[in-house]
Amino acid sequence: MKNEMNERCKSVLKDYRERAGFKQEEAAQRLNISSHTLYNYETAHVTRRNMPPDEIVLKMTELYINDDDPVRERMKRDYMKIQHLSESNLVFGSMFLNVMPRDLPTAFLMHQIEHEDVKRLEEPMRRVIIDNKIDETEADFAGLFAKEVMECAVSSMNLVFSALERTVVAPAKNHEKVPIENKKIINKVRVVNYESKRLCIGR
Repeated sequence: MKNEMNERCKSVLKDYRERAGFKQEEAAQRLNISSHTLYNYETAHVTRRNMPPDEIVLKMTELYINDDDPVRERMKRDYMKIQHLSESNLVFGSMFLNVMPRDLPTAFLMHQIEHEDVKRLEEPMRRVIIDNKIDETEADFAGLFAKEVMECAVSSMNLVFSALERTVVAPAKNHEKVPIENKKIINKVRVVNYESKRLCIGR
């Protein structure tokens, strides 16, 4: 039960920080915020309070994700943004509910199947839209085509993100260790280990 609750407490932002090898205090200093503030941001998906500002999330993507390939780096950062929004925004999360990494063979086969479904419908759809309108007799088919295109888009995103998750590359550059300054951390008189504080475990 404790393990399940701890997993629930582990946010996308914390997961990416740990993957990048940053302690909470180190990351907070790089982001120019306090450790307490970073802790609040990393648990906001549970408390539904203290959501991180967009500019901080963008800084996190730049701090936590570095890759020598600029295209791959951009895609990895975009995926982190999608994961964060899916976790923190219920509306966004409902739209991208099925976007998730899968095992590569499954992701590739699903991409192929969905792409073939769209290709199969392209010729008749071309006849539907040639006059720049869709009438009542064509509405059902147009709806089917739109559904297949959306499913194809989701399967393509799943393939891209699955490949990114399973691509092993050497780190672009190790982040430089910087000393933690007391002035960066609020409430320094009261010693609190925010890294180990268990928000979700009952007392």
